[in-house]
Amino acid sequence: MSRDFRIERESELPAEPEDVWHAVTRDSAAWSIPLDLSRSTVVVWEPPSRGVLRTEIGDWFNQISFDITPSPGGSYLRYVHSGIFVDDWENEYEGARRHTELYMHTLSQYLRYFRGRSFRRFEALAPKSSITADALDRIRSAWGIAADTPTGSELTLPVPGAAAKAGVLDFHDDAFIGVRTEDALYRAFGRNRFGSPVAVGVYEYGVQTRSERDSSHAWTVWLRDLYGAATAP
Repeated sequence: MSRDFRIERESELPAEPEDVWHAVTRDSAAWSIPLDLSRSTVVVWEPPSRGVLRTEIGDWFNQISFDITPSPGGSYLRYVHSGIFVDDWENEYEGARRHTELYMHTLSQYLRYFRGRSFRRFEALAPKSSITADALDRIRSAWGIAADTPTGSELTLPVPGAAAKAGVLDFHDDAFIGVRTEDALYRAFGRNRFGSPVAVGVYEYGVQTRSERDSSHAWTVWLRDLYGAATAP
């Protein structure tokens, strides 16, 4: 049965309102997923302070809004995602809520460490064999992270098809892992908790030595090997 939902987050961000506005509109793919303005109705567009975007199909709708105000530390963002979930409401809401927490944190990391750099984003999907209760533990083990490793810990991240990178564990809970290196943010999405395969999202900043296609393929193969699925030819 369909039902409305509403997810609200308020964050202090280390950047001026103009930079936050660009990040949540033009550069959303640098920390979250690309914002497709062509598929949305612009309800409010008041840069750099307020925006509301809405998509409607029949009785269904999806809407995001963001209010940005100056603060002593940079800017204050109030983000609201609302709409209708149609199928498994509890599971879909929990997944959206948890992803929002990670993305808001990733936005802060992007603004603090990588703002102004060129960027690219890709996501590698694990096979369906990763839809198990302990699936994320395999990535923790491969990345040298224990269940109780605190954020801020230094580690060495193995990067498929490339040299390992020194990094910092910047996000860690029972559903997501985030690692920051000098030129990238790596996110392990434990979507097995919500009935979907695990994935790794990569946000790379600055000039890269490998093509996006090669990097994405290397991560996909790594995930297939990690979860015991044969590599596609």
